[in-house]
Amino acid sequence: MVTYQYAPVGDGGAARQAQLLAEQLASRGRRVGVVTARFPGHRRSEQLAGVDVHRVWAIPRPGQFTMTFIPSLARFLLSEGRRYDMWHAHQAFYNAGAALALARLTGRPRCIVKVASSGPYGDLARLRSAAMGDWVRKALLDADALISLNRQMTDELVAAGMDASRIHNIPNGVDCRSFSPPSPERRLEARSKLGIPVGGRLAVFAGRLTEDKGIDFLIDAWRSVERQCLGETWTLLVAGDGVGPDLYTERGNRELRTARFVGKVPDVRPLLYAADVLVHPSLSEGLSNIVLEAMAAGLPVIGTRTGGLEEQVVDGATGMLVPPRDADVLAKALVTLLRDEGRRTRMGSAGRIRAESRYSLPSVVDAYEDLYDQLS
Repeated sequence: MVTYQYAPVGDGGAARQAQLLAEQLASRGRRVGVVTARFPGHRRSEQLAGVDVHRVWAIPRPGQFTMTFIPSLARFLLSEGRRYDMWHAHQAFYNAGAALALARLTGRPRCIVKVASSGPYGDLARLRSAAMGDWVRKALLDADALISLNRQMTDELVAAGMDASRIHNIPNGVDCRSFSPPSPERRLEARSKLGIPVGGRLAVFAGRLTEDKGIDFLIDAWRSVERQCLGETWTLLVAGDGVGPDLYTERGNRELRTARFVGKVPDVRPLLYAADVLVHPSLSEGLSNIVLEAMAAGLPVIGTRTGGLEEQVVDGATGMLVPPRDADVLAKALVTLLRDEGRRTRMGSAGRIRAESRYSLPSVVDAYEDLYDQLS
């Protein structure tokens, strides 16, 4: 596995999915290694949950990270990579370009690239504006397999000249045992710890506080909710942090009365147990981990009609889909669901069934093992 971040460091969904897949493969008897960047305070190499984790030198500062990590990654792949039958790069970016170039040079390992996101903030869009992005995009043509998370992503890959026969649609997975609907006692405890009163309503957002997650539109929408529902004991809880100055938290705290920005949390499950609805107003998405986790926990989801969200959320059945960048429609959806307990319950139950049937972790790992076996 070739990934920019890996446990215990890993902020994004790509790193989390890499960890889930690696650990599951190791538990099935596969010999799995991970090469990733080394951050201060972490060992150069260790075994975690049966996975051999190798961390290579990099300077974790903007402007210096890529130029130090990619050469270190290349040295590792040249010296140690040939001990593996397959290299699996997570994200179609410089890490994938380096792996593909070296795989072609050595002629030994098969190379798979999993694209992390689609749309205007997705992997291919980033490559169009990145230095050496054309080099990476051309390198992707040599991948033995490309993993697509949604239909939009597949269309983007084909439009970029990728061989359609090498594109495999394998979704992200969720551990439905770790994320499950809470008992009434556990839900009451989670709400009590957050100070949510009996009869109160809680909408939760969890993720990076970045432009592509639609946080500006969420703030606008909740301000509208506050105007429409004066006197209601409704709360918006925003969990996560951004990169650099946290302008979204500053804006939210300044403009909203009933919103709490709590920063990054070590475990999102208590928030999902306490919540009445998950809101995910993303502008660009591959296949959202937090949406899968909310579905598995029996929580209805309000998402946007973009990327994988259109496939994860069944509008009117497991949640509601709204246009991206439309705060008014987002506010209307929030008010509609927060006022209708019966509808929330039905949607949450349907979401749990969908998570188990389409996105369960064992079925996703089965699909990867089948692909590995086909390529080996």
